[in-house]
Amino acid sequence: MIIPLSSLKIGMNGIIIRLEFEESIKERFIAMGIIPGKKITYVHESPFGDPMVFKIEDNKIMIRKNEAEKIFVDVTEEILSLEESTPGVYKIFLIKGGLFFRKELENLNIVNGSIINVINNHFGKVSLKVNNKTITFGKGRSKKILVKKLNK
Repeated sequence: MIIPLSSLKIGMNGIIIRLEFEESIKERFIAMGIIPGKKITYVHESPFGDPMVFKIEDNKIMIRKNEAEKIFVDVTEEILSLEESTPGVYKIFLIKGGLFFRKELENLNIVNGSIINVINNHFGKVSLKVNNKTITFGKGRSKKILVKKLNK
């Protein structure tokens, strides 16, 4: 699936497909290592989402969100927030909350790598099953939990 670089979530990676800039601007990005065919990973989210920090090989680079919208990548697996999920089986990829939030989830057996079953998602209010226990999260909390859909 080909998406703009700005659509990646933290931890997602993809292969750079194309840059949609004028030639002079495209040359600057190529000089930074943003070359079609290279693997790029979204590694850090700034407090207001701009700039975005990516890693290419051993280099970290910062790119403004409006520039990242013009760089397209091919991603093999999609990571989405629990808020965006549909009913099905998922694996927890990343929990973005603070220490108390992560501890609370840990007490519910929800940690990175946990398998969960999303039962219902009604306008961001997500009901899920973990170890035969049904839990419901509101929109704010479900935004902080990133998941990968499993094909089961």
